[in-house]
Amino acid sequence: MKNKILHVCSTLLFSFNQWIQVILITRMIGLYEMGLFSYFLAIVAPLVLFSRFSFSDLVPTQRKYSYGYTIFARFRSILNYIFLFSMVGFALTIDFKPYEIVCLILFSVFKFYETKEDFIYTENIAEANIRFLAQSKIIKSIVTILLFALAVFLTHSLIVAIISLLVSQMLVYYLYDKRFSSYDSHLAKLFGRMHFRHIFWLGIGLSIVGLLSSLNANVPRYILEHYHSVEDLGIYATIMYFAAISSNIVITINQSYIAELASAAAESLRKFYGAFLRLLGLYLIVILLGNIILLLYGNDILVFVYGDAFRGYQTEMLLLGAFISLIVIEKSFEMALNIFNLYNIQVILQMANFVITVILSMLLIVPYGIRGAFMVAVITAFTVVAAQISTILYTRKY
Repeated sequence: MKNKILHVCSTLLFSFNQWIQVILITRMIGLYEMGLFSYFLAIVAPLVLFSRFSFSDLVPTQRKYSYGYTIFARFRSILNYIFLFSMVGFALTIDFKPYEIVCLILFSVFKFYETKEDFIYTENIAEANIRFLAQSKIIKSIVTILLFALAVFLTHSLIVAIISLLVSQMLVYYLYDKRFSSYDSHLAKLFGRMHFRHIFWLGIGLSIVGLLSSLNANVPRYILEHYHSVEDLGIYATIMYFAAISSNIVITINQSYIAELASAAAESLRKFYGAFLRLLGLYLIVILLGNIILLLYGNDILVFVYGDAFRGYQTEMLLLGAFISLIVIEKSFEMALNIFNLYNIQVILQMANFVITVILSMLLIVPYGIRGAFMVAVITAFTVVAAQISTILYTRKY
């Protein structure tokens, strides 16, 4: 329990670190650069999630193959290099300014190393070594915020800020994280087409779920940037970052419990649902308190943190509260579906949600801008949660 609490605290620190990055970019570099930074993230996020193949959920819960971590790591490495080369090619062909091209390539390399680290996290999640995850996140948070703040204060440059993220990630990966990897270079030589094929078909459903989920989150950003402005995207992404922090915390808590819940599900459904509903009940209490705070002080918090440019977004903050509530529930039920290996049904759910997201984005974001983007987020999140609950109830009957 102490390790799980430490892991949650480390995630709070890590999320706070990312939040400070948003604040520093918005206040010291500019709203346009914040929009650009968010746009880069929206571009790379779908491919990053696809290349990761949701191993943090798949490896601890899959029961089909007895491959060691090295075999899964080799598969991940191949997809990670495909991601990096694809992003470099994309950056060189898209209609960006030279400065923006360099920023996007550097940001892609940063995500490349973050994905390498993510597999070491996956190994330790599967082995319930939560203490390592907590220590790694604490170290990375401290190193990153020091280098990032120094870069922003000295240069006021987005490109230098991204370089600081890359340097921080590489330092922590090579000097600390790799010590906790069980990668065997001799075993890696045995990796072949059969292993690739088996893992690909095992995880493609969950990977597509991650890809579609990311697209569902980022399609409103693409449309907001295209039909309105990068500055509007910056405002939307900055406010929405409260949801990203909440999502990170929930995912971390779920990762701490997924191995335990999977074991409970293997014993009996009653034991699983008892533990799962207790966790969900705790989330619902926190959700209620959070929405009360946003109702009373939402706009004041926004102006205090980001400045006067964010005054007048009280309605958006209320919509944000509704979205955060739904995303917390969605991530919890997503974990439950993964534990029961219901990967393919999630592909169908996310494909349907993607179509709904595109349609609603055109109907609501084009005329209503930032507020329309929040409306799309709330409606689509509600749709996913309703579908997830229906799926679990249906499969429980059979």
